[in-house]
Amino acid sequence: MRIILVADHASIDFGGEAALPCHYFRVLLSRNIDVHLVVHERSKKFLDVHFKNYPHNIHYTKDKVIHRWIYFFQKALPDRIGYLTFGFILRTLTQFQQKRIIRRYIIDKKNTIVHQVIPVSPKAPSLMYGFDVPVIFGPLNGGMTYPDAFSQYEGRFSSIFTHIGRRFSETIHYLLPGKRLAKIIMVANERTKQALPKNLKADIHHIVENGVDLSIWKNDKSQNTLSTLPKYVYVGRLVDWKAVDILLYAFFHACEKYGAMELHIIGDGGERKKLEDITSQHSASKGKVIFHGWLQQSAIAPVLNGARALVLPSLYECGGAVVLEAMASSLAVIATNWGGPADYLDKECGILISPLSRGDLIEGFSSAMIQLAKKPQLALQLGETGRKKIESLYDWEIKISHVLNIYQLLLTTKQ
Repeated sequence: MRIILVADHASIDFGGEAALPCHYFRVLLSRNIDVHLVVHERSKKFLDVHFKNYPHNIHYTKDKVIHRWIYFFQKALPDRIGYLTFGFILRTLTQFQQKRIIRRYIIDKKNTIVHQVIPVSPKAPSLMYGFDVPVIFGPLNGGMTYPDAFSQYEGRFSSIFTHIGRRFSETIHYLLPGKRLAKIIMVANERTKQALPKNLKADIHHIVENGVDLSIWKNDKSQNTLSTLPKYVYVGRLVDWKAVDILLYAFFHACEKYGAMELHIIGDGGERKKLEDITSQHSASKGKVIFHGWLQQSAIAPVLNGARALVLPSLYECGGAVVLEAMASSLAVIATNWGGPADYLDKECGILISPLSRGDLIEGFSSAMIQLAKKPQLALQLGETGRKKIESLYDWEIKISHVLNIYQLLLTTKQ
């Protein structure tokens, strides 16, 4: 078979969904599959390093002057509005370029599949159609809203644009009908399935969006030696919907009740100054907060070593790959009971805090940190169970085996 993977970008350094096509490409190559990746040239720096032996399998779309001007206007807008407006135009222009490239590499129509891996949003329209070969999407993951008590985080203008976008999404899917004409669409959960366009021809398969590369995130036995001083780690962007300010207040509240603890914050973003100000206001606290900034994956593992848990208070987390990576590292997880983390975690491997209100979230995270500080054996037990769950359900090798079965089903059905 020949698999043509389509993605806006593919780089683990970019974080988020940009990592997904890298893993598909990596594992399919290791299985000796004839796989090609069609992606924007902004990913070239990463791909040249990590896939330097496969230059003929990677095909780039290039920026033109119009792309740069559109991107300039997009960056001037709030993230959500920029994504839905100028970002939509950019993605559409890129897909026009990708279609021309893809047609050149469809040599054997009986054994070729086009697989658009990202964007993972079920509402995102697509130009991936009209190749006379099966087209597959996903796994998609979306249909997210904020918890009722935190709806103000979306902002008035973002809310208006989101509402308008969803009202017109059905029309756009008729104009750009890639998903409507697809053979198979993979979805991560029922929430995403409900957000898909209407009148689809595709068969729907449930497959989790994220996975873990167990060659990187290993079951390090040193993780079983917890630090004497209770230690917690946050990994992610420092943006408002990640609710790291809530985490800080919960942490300092926990220190007042329990005593000295550490909180390590890995990541960067527009909220960092605000978070550092909150920390300085609690300088007399027994809690110590360390801001590490952005770190490479290889540098994160040493920070995780000895921690009681990963803490993720996010209010709008569709996926949450950091949760799976923590579980793979035999680390307990404390997370908001919303979105992706709620799909991955249960009481056997983590502690989920319901986002009923800001006060409830602060109190819940605080209580959970105190609980694991007092009961290190419980933290170890949650971590060990989490690792077993990763090995059985979320290993990329297992996930790609499922996807290969879908590829084979498509080709067999077509013949």
